[in-house]
Amino acid sequence: MKLMEDETTYLIIPAAGLGKRMKPVNPKMPKEMLPIGNKPAIQYAVGEGLSAGIQNIVIIINREKEIIRRYFTDRRFRQEFFPSALGDSRKIENECLITFLYQEDPLGESDAISLAEDVVGNHIAAIIYPDNIYLPAPGALKILKAAFLKYKKDIAALTEVREENVYGFGNSGRVDLSPLEDNIFYIKRFLPKGNGYFVPRFKGELRTCGIVISSPYIFEYIKRIRELVADGELTDVPVRSLILKEKGFLGCRLPGIVFDIGHPEGYKLCLSYIEKKTYQKQSGTLV
Repeated sequence: MKLMEDETTYLIIPAAGLGKRMKPVNPKMPKEMLPIGNKPAIQYAVGEGLSAGIQNIVIIINREKEIIRRYFTDRRFRQEFFPSALGDSRKIENECLITFLYQEDPLGESDAISLAEDVVGNHIAAIIYPDNIYLPAPGALKILKAAFLKYKKDIAALTEVREENVYGFGNSGRVDLSPLEDNIFYIKRFLPKGNGYFVPRFKGELRTCGIVISSPYIFEYIKRIRELVADGELTDVPVRSLILKEKGFLGCRLPGIVFDIGHPEGYKLCLSYIEKKTYQKQSGTLV
Protein backbone atom coordinates (compact mmCIF):
# COMPACT_ATOMS: atom_id res chain seq x y z
CA MET A 1 0.00 0.00 0.00
CA LYS A 2 1.18 3.52 -0.77
CA LEU A 3 2.06 6.07 1.86
CA MET A 4 -0.03 9.16 1.26
CA GLU A 5 0.53 12.85 1.63
CA ASP A 6 -2.04 14.76 3.67
CA GLU A 7 -3.06 17.42 1.19
CA THR A 8 -5.57 16.84 -1.62
CA THR A 9 -3.68 18.09 -4.66
CA TYR A 10 -5.27 16.21 -7.58
CA LEU A 11 -8.75 16.08 -9.06
CA ILE A 12 -9.75 13.17 -11.30
CA ILE A 13 -12.69 13.76 -13.65
CA PRO A 14 -13.88 10.59 -15.43
CA ALA A 15 -15.52 11.84 -18.63
CA ALA A 16 -15.13 8.89 -20.99
CA GLY A 17 -18.59 7.37 -20.61
CA LEU A 18 -20.83 6.82 -23.61
CA GLY A 19 -23.66 8.99 -22.25
CA LYS A 20 -26.35 7.05 -24.09
CA ARG A 21 -29.20 8.46 -22.01
CA MET A 22 -28.41 12.00 -23.16
CA LYS A 23 -28.33 11.29 -26.89
CA PRO A 24 -31.96 12.46 -27.34
CA VAL A 25 -31.02 15.85 -25.83
CA ASN A 26 -28.12 16.43 -28.24
CA PRO A 27 -26.83 13.44 -30.23
CA LYS A 28 -23.72 15.31 -31.42
CA MET A 29 -22.54 16.81 -28.13
CA PRO A 30 -21.06 14.91 -25.15
CA LYS A 31 -23.10 15.44 -22.00
CA GLU A 32 -20.05 17.02 -20.35
CA MET A 33 -20.19 19.83 -22.90
CA LEU A 34 -23.91 20.56 -22.66
CA PRO A 35 -24.55 24.14 -21.49
CA ILE A 36 -25.42 24.73 -17.86
CA GLY A 37 -26.02 28.45 -17.44
CA ASN A 38 -23.24 30.15 -19.38
CA LYS A 39 -20.67 27.35 -19.43
CA PRO A 40 -20.33 23.64 -20.23
CA ALA A 41 -21.15 21.13 -17.53
CA ILE A 42 -17.58 19.88 -17.13
CA GLN A 43 -16.37 23.36 -16.21
CA TYR A 44 -18.35 23.11 -12.97
CA ALA A 45 -16.22 20.11 -11.95
CA VAL A 46 -12.97 21.89 -12.78
CA GLY A 47 -14.21 24.98 -10.95
CA GLU A 48 -14.89 22.87 -7.86
CA GLY A 49 -11.27 21.75 -7.88
CA LEU A 50 -9.93 25.26 -8.26
CA SER A 51 -12.19 26.53 -5.47
CA ALA A 52 -10.80 23.83 -3.15
CA GLY A 53 -7.21 24.81 -3.93
CA ILE A 54 -6.56 21.92 -6.32
CA GLN A 55 -4.54 22.88 -9.37
CA ASN A 56 -3.71 19.46 -10.85
CA ILE A 57 -6.66 18.24 -12.90
CA VAL A 58 -6.78 14.85 -14.66
CA ILE A 59 -9.59 14.46 -17.20
CA ILE A 60 -10.21 11.02 -18.68
CA ILE A 61 -11.93 11.10 -22.07
CA ASN A 62 -12.35 8.82 -25.07
CA ARG A 63 -11.42 9.46 -28.70
CA GLU A 64 -14.95 10.64 -29.48
CA LYS A 65 -14.72 13.44 -26.93
CA GLU A 66 -11.82 15.49 -28.27
CA ILE A 67 -14.11 18.50 -28.03
CA ILE A 68 -13.50 18.50 -24.25
CA ARG A 69 -9.74 18.73 -24.72
CA ARG A 70 -10.17 21.39 -27.35
CA TYR A 71 -12.38 23.47 -25.10
CA PHE A 72 -9.73 23.66 -22.40
CA THR A 73 -6.77 24.13 -24.76
CA ASP A 74 -8.11 26.35 -27.55
CA ARG A 75 -9.07 29.87 -26.45
CA ARG A 76 -10.65 30.78 -29.78
CA PHE A 77 -12.81 27.68 -29.65
CA ARG A 78 -14.01 28.62 -26.15
CA GLN A 79 -14.79 32.14 -27.28
CA GLU A 80 -16.87 30.84 -30.16
CA PHE A 81 -18.95 28.35 -28.19
CA PHE A 82 -19.12 29.81 -24.67
CA PRO A 83 -18.17 33.51 -24.83
CA SER A 84 -19.80 34.25 -21.46
CA ALA A 85 -17.54 31.69 -19.76
CA LEU A 86 -14.26 33.28 -20.85
CA GLY A 87 -13.56 34.87 -17.48
CA ASP A 88 -13.82 31.60 -15.57
CA SER A 89 -12.07 29.56 -18.24
CA ARG A 90 -9.17 32.04 -18.36
CA LYS A 91 -8.68 31.59 -14.60
CA ILE A 92 -8.62 27.84 -15.11
CA GLU A 93 -6.12 28.21 -17.93
CA ASN A 94 -3.83 30.38 -15.79
CA GLU A 95 -4.05 28.45 -12.51
CA CYS A 96 -4.57 24.77 -13.41
CA LEU A 97 -2.46 22.09 -15.00
CA ILE A 98 -4.86 19.84 -16.91
CA THR A 99 -3.71 16.38 -18.02
CA PHE A 100 -5.84 14.45 -20.51
CA LEU A 101 -5.85 10.66 -20.53
CA TYR A 102 -7.74 8.29 -22.82
CA GLN A 103 -9.90 5.30 -21.93
CA GLU A 104 -9.76 3.25 -25.11
CA ASP A 105 -12.65 0.92 -24.24
CA PRO A 106 -15.84 1.69 -22.25
CA LEU A 107 -14.96 -0.45 -19.24
CA GLY A 108 -16.54 1.61 -16.48
CA GLU A 109 -15.75 4.53 -14.23
CA SER A 110 -13.31 2.69 -11.95
CA ASP A 111 -11.34 1.53 -14.98
CA ALA A 112 -11.16 5.16 -16.11
CA ILE A 113 -10.02 6.33 -12.66
CA SER A 114 -7.27 3.68 -12.62
CA LEU A 115 -5.65 5.35 -15.64
CA ALA A 116 -4.71 8.31 -13.44
CA GLU A 117 -2.48 6.27 -11.11
CA ASP A 118 0.83 7.24 -12.72
CA VAL A 119 -0.12 10.92 -12.64
CA VAL A 120 -1.58 11.05 -9.11
CA GLY A 121 1.04 8.81 -7.49
CA ASN A 122 0.83 8.78 -3.68
CA HIS A 123 -1.33 11.88 -3.43
CA ILE A 124 -4.85 12.04 -2.06
CA ALA A 125 -7.23 12.70 -4.95
CA ALA A 126 -10.69 14.15 -5.30
CA ILE A 127 -12.95 12.51 -7.87
CA ILE A 128 -15.88 14.29 -9.48
CA TYR A 129 -18.25 12.80 -12.02
CA PRO A 130 -18.97 15.83 -14.22
CA ASP A 131 -22.63 14.98 -14.78
CA ASN A 132 -23.31 15.93 -11.16
CA ILE A 133 -23.80 19.68 -10.78
CA TYR A 134 -23.72 21.17 -7.28
CA LEU A 135 -25.47 24.50 -6.78
CA PRO A 136 -24.69 27.12 -5.69
CA ALA A 137 -21.34 26.46 -7.38
CA PRO A 138 -18.59 26.07 -6.47
CA GLY A 139 -18.36 24.90 -2.87
CA ALA A 140 -19.02 21.16 -2.60
CA LEU A 141 -15.42 20.00 -2.86
CA LYS A 142 -14.18 22.60 -0.39
CA ILE A 143 -16.65 21.26 2.20
CA LEU A 144 -15.67 17.67 1.48
CA LYS A 145 -11.96 18.47 1.67
CA ALA A 146 -12.35 20.00 5.14
CA ALA A 147 -14.19 16.88 6.33
CA PHE A 148 -11.50 14.59 4.91
CA LEU A 149 -8.75 16.55 6.66
CA LYS A 150 -10.63 16.19 9.95
CA TYR A 151 -11.44 12.48 9.81
CA LYS A 152 -8.61 11.16 7.60
CA LYS A 153 -10.94 8.69 5.91
CA ASP A 154 -12.31 8.32 2.38
CA ILE A 155 -15.45 10.38 2.12
CA ALA A 156 -18.31 10.80 -0.36
CA ALA A 157 -20.58 13.80 -0.75
CA LEU A 158 -24.22 13.20 0.11
CA THR A 159 -27.19 15.15 -1.19
CA GLU A 160 -30.80 15.17 -0.07
CA VAL A 161 -33.31 14.01 -2.64
CA ARG A 162 -35.64 17.01 -2.73
CA GLU A 163 -38.84 17.93 -4.47
CA GLU A 164 -36.84 20.05 -6.93
CA ASN A 165 -34.76 17.14 -8.18
CA VAL A 166 -36.45 13.87 -7.17
CA TYR A 167 -37.50 13.00 -10.73
CA GLY A 168 -34.08 13.74 -12.19
CA PHE A 169 -31.95 10.99 -10.67
CA GLY A 170 -31.23 7.60 -12.09
CA ASN A 171 -31.51 4.72 -9.63
CA SER A 172 -27.96 4.88 -8.30
CA GLY A 173 -26.03 6.37 -5.40
CA ARG A 174 -28.15 4.70 -2.74
CA VAL A 175 -26.43 4.08 0.61
CA ASP A 176 -27.29 2.93 4.11
CA LEU A 177 -26.06 5.43 6.70
CA SER A 178 -25.69 5.96 10.42
CA PRO A 179 -24.94 9.39 11.92
CA LEU A 180 -21.51 10.33 13.25
CA GLU A 181 -21.88 14.03 14.03
CA ASP A 182 -23.38 17.14 12.44
CA ASN A 183 -23.55 16.42 8.69
CA ILE A 184 -21.11 13.49 8.78
CA PHE A 185 -22.29 9.89 8.50
CA TYR A 186 -20.81 6.42 8.58
CA ILE A 187 -21.59 4.66 5.31
CA LYS A 188 -22.77 1.17 6.21
CA ARG A 189 -23.42 -0.11 2.69
CA PHE A 190 -23.23 0.96 -0.94
CA LEU A 191 -26.25 -0.41 -2.77
CA PRO A 192 -25.93 -1.48 -6.42
CA LYS A 193 -27.34 0.56 -9.26
CA GLY A 194 -30.89 -0.31 -10.30
CA ASN A 195 -33.24 0.39 -13.17
CA GLY A 196 -35.49 3.39 -13.56
CA TYR A 197 -35.61 6.45 -11.33
CA PHE A 198 -34.33 6.94 -7.81
CA VAL A 199 -37.38 6.42 -5.60
CA PRO A 200 -36.66 7.56 -2.01
CA ARG A 201 -37.27 4.94 0.65
CA PHE A 202 -38.16 7.70 3.10
CA LYS A 203 -38.49 11.50 3.13
CA GLY A 204 -35.17 13.31 3.02
CA GLU A 205 -33.17 10.25 1.97
CA LEU A 206 -29.54 11.07 1.21
CA ARG A 207 -27.68 9.63 -1.74
CA THR A 208 -24.10 9.87 -2.97
CA CYS A 209 -23.66 12.33 -5.79
CA GLY A 210 -20.46 11.64 -7.67
CA ILE A 211 -18.07 13.73 -5.54
CA VAL A 212 -15.50 11.80 -3.49
CA ILE A 213 -12.11 12.23 -1.85
CA SER A 214 -10.04 9.07 -1.93
CA SER A 215 -6.73 7.96 -0.48
CA PRO A 216 -4.17 6.71 -3.02
CA TYR A 217 -4.86 3.11 -2.07
CA ILE A 218 -7.95 3.37 -4.28
CA PHE A 219 -5.76 2.26 -7.19
CA GLU A 220 -4.78 -0.92 -5.34
CA TYR A 221 -8.43 -1.65 -4.59
CA ILE A 222 -9.36 -1.16 -8.25
CA LYS A 223 -6.70 -3.71 -9.19
CA ARG A 224 -8.05 -6.19 -6.65
CA ILE A 225 -11.61 -5.86 -7.93
CA ARG A 226 -10.42 -6.09 -11.53
CA GLU A 227 -9.04 -9.55 -10.75
CA LEU A 228 -12.55 -10.59 -9.75
CA VAL A 229 -14.25 -9.03 -12.80
CA ALA A 230 -12.91 -10.82 -15.83
CA ASP A 231 -15.19 -9.13 -18.34
CA GLY A 232 -17.52 -6.17 -18.49
CA GLU A 233 -17.53 -2.79 -16.81
CA LEU A 234 -15.56 -2.03 -13.68
CA THR A 235 -17.95 0.19 -11.75
CA ASP A 236 -17.32 2.09 -8.53
CA VAL A 237 -19.72 0.23 -6.19
CA PRO A 238 -17.62 -2.95 -5.70
CA VAL A 239 -14.44 -0.89 -5.29
CA ARG A 240 -15.98 1.39 -2.68
CA SER A 241 -17.63 -1.54 -0.96
CA LEU A 242 -14.26 -3.25 -0.47
CA ILE A 243 -12.72 -0.04 0.84
CA LEU A 244 -15.68 0.30 3.19
CA LYS A 245 -15.19 -3.24 4.49
CA GLU A 246 -11.47 -2.88 5.15
CA LYS A 247 -10.92 0.83 5.80
CA GLY A 248 -14.30 2.41 6.45
CA PHE A 249 -16.02 5.11 4.42
CA LEU A 250 -17.75 8.34 5.46
CA GLY A 251 -20.41 10.53 3.89
CA CYS A 252 -20.74 14.30 4.17
CA ARG A 253 -24.09 15.98 3.61
CA LEU A 254 -23.86 19.03 1.36
CA PRO A 255 -25.99 22.09 2.14
CA GLY A 256 -26.80 22.89 -1.48
CA ILE A 257 -28.61 20.94 -4.17
CA VAL A 258 -27.23 18.49 -6.74
CA PHE A 259 -28.63 17.75 -10.19
CA ASP A 260 -27.84 14.67 -12.27
CA ILE A 261 -27.45 16.24 -15.71
CA GLY A 262 -26.51 12.87 -17.17
CA HIS A 263 -30.23 12.15 -17.01
CA PRO A 264 -32.51 14.04 -19.47
CA GLU A 265 -35.01 14.98 -16.79
CA GLY A 266 -32.23 15.98 -14.39
CA TYR A 267 -30.73 18.21 -17.07
CA LYS A 268 -34.07 19.96 -17.61
CA LEU A 269 -34.57 20.41 -13.88
CA CYS A 270 -31.09 21.90 -13.51
CA LEU A 271 -31.68 24.42 -16.30
CA SER A 272 -35.06 25.34 -14.84
CA TYR A 273 -33.55 25.79 -11.37
CA ILE A 274 -30.80 28.09 -12.67
CA GLU A 275 -33.28 30.10 -14.72
CA LYS A 276 -35.51 30.53 -11.67
CA LYS A 277 -32.63 31.62 -9.43
CA THR A 278 -31.34 34.02 -12.08
CA TYR A 279 -34.78 35.61 -12.40
CA GLN A 280 -35.13 35.91 -8.63
CA LYS A 281 -31.71 37.55 -8.36
CA GLN A 282 -32.42 40.01 -11.15
CA SER A 283 -35.84 40.88 -9.75
CA GLY A 284 -34.57 41.20 -6.19
CA THR A 285 -36.72 38.37 -4.85
CA LEU A 286 -33.92 35.85 -4.22
CA VAL A 287 -34.04 34.62 -0.63
